[in-house]
Amino acid sequence: MKTILILALDGVMDSSLAITLDTLRAGQSFLSRARKPGQVRILVAGYRKSVRTGGGLQLKPDMSFAQLSATDRWPDWIIVPGLGLVSDGAIAARLAQKDAAAAMALLRQAPASTRIGASCSSVFLLAQSGLLAGRDVTMTWWLAHLFRDRYPGIRLDETKMLVRDGRYLTAGSAYAQLDLALAVVVDTMGTAAAHLCSRYLLIDQRPSQARYMMQDHVQHVDPTVIAAERWIDAHLAEPISITALAAALAVSPKTLARRVGAATGISPVKLIQRRRLLHAAHLIESTSLSIEAVAARVGYQDGTALRKLVRREFGTTPAALRG
Repeated sequence: MKTILILALDGVMDSSLAITLDTLRAGQSFLSRARKPGQVRILVAGYRKSVRTGGGLQLKPDMSFAQLSATDRWPDWIIVPGLGLVSDGAIAARLAQKDAAAAMALLRQAPASTRIGASCSSVFLLAQSGLLAGRDVTMTWWLAHLFRDRYPGIRLDETKMLVRDGRYLTAGSAYAQLDLALAVVVDTMGTAAAHLCSRYLLIDQRPSQARYMMQDHVQHVDPTVIAAERWIDAHLAEPISITALAAALAVSPKTLARRVGAATGISPVKLIQRRRLLHAAHLIESTSLSIEAVAARVGYQDGTALRKLVRREFGTTPAALRG
């Protein structure tokens, strides 16, 4: 029998916890229908006898952190749902609390055979535990700048919906917990059960967070990079060279590359492409402009190039973006 354990900390996002339980239990149900009951066990562990969710609901866990720590039978998966943190101060304060410290100790204690998944702000918990050093991860895009500042040794790509590196699986913003849970279903219950979960729960294919990023959401506080984004946005329809961009900001191309990399984790060339694609996605979703017209407005030679980039970066087609 395989065991999936959910670490529920006080303040856990109700939706993130519910999504995990609903998806995993749906998979269990499909196994039972296939006359394969009892193959997967789902448990919830809490620091105390009762967990209070972010929405104020009371949850009675199946076991305590202490009981898990004392066992010699570790689960196949440990999943940490999102915590709903919104600022650097809130993150630091939350990671200093007793249940967070106990959770990090458990994660460090888990054997190499146990796989660990986290989404949204709970990826901070894994990072703080020291388990993600030198690894590739994703997390919620609008907290990416805080994560990058705190953990420069971790390779973050906030455009991805899911990133797997070794035994660690990280997911993006809150509802990417659904994608994480489905990946765990594949691993523990098989692709047939996961396919049924997708059909019955109407889970769409969302391999990228990039299409959901708000163009005007400030993800960092570097004034040079903010100015670069604004200049790029004002010249999207024109050819943009790194030399011209750096000159407009009164910095050298080398300084521009260093500051963009530190603030966003990508190169200036990639930043320009990202701004073009975000604006293109916005136009596709909010206007009736043809793909050729959208391509012209954001600086691509034709609709074919834009279609290829949308599929590569967003994992979908312009038609699907338009719905």
